[in-house]
This record gives sequence, C-alpha cells and structure tokens, in this order.
Amino acid sequence: MAVIQKYERGDTMRVRGTFRDEDGDLVDPTTPTVIVYKPDKTIKETTVMTKISTGIYRADIATELTDDLGYWIVKVWGLYGSKRILNSEKIMMVDVI
Repeated sequence: MAVIQKYERGDTMRVRGTFRDEDGDLVDPTTPTVIVYKPDKTIKETTVMTKISTGIYRADIATELTDDLGYWIVKVWGLYGSKRILNSEKIMMVDVI
C-alpha cells in the first residue's frame, strides 16, 4: 500500500523523480519535467527538474496559504530515446495546523 505524502498549505513540495530504462538501469532523460495538478485538475506548475545524479532528479514546488485542500496529482516524466518515462503520485494538501 502506497503512503500518500501530506503537505500543509504554504509548504514547499519536494518532488523526486527516478528514471529507469526497460532493464531497470538508471538513465538520464531529456527534459525531465514535473507537472503538478490541483484537485480541480488545473495545472499548478510545470517545471524542468534538477539532476541530482544519474537517473535521479528533483524539483521544489512552492505552495500558497490559499491553495486548494485535497488530493493533488504530481506527474514526473522525461524522454529517453524514443520512449516516454512517466511516474505519477497522489499527494494530499491539508490545512495549516
């Protein structure tokens, strides 16, 4: 069972992407990108990710105190050769405690 990340409004989301080929080897895609969707399915942000090491990338996404509560979708993707590598994760935005 996957654990859903929780962020309070105003937090910075720390998004990490791991890119692997069909053999499971870490690879560097072209244009590793993260797209963050709000609960109403509109795009909050699209940005190119920063390389940490081979196949490992990250992006920091700032949130606002007025952002919508609920489940957000984070999609990380990149191109490797002619193939698109895609990962998706659901996160939850909660009220500031």
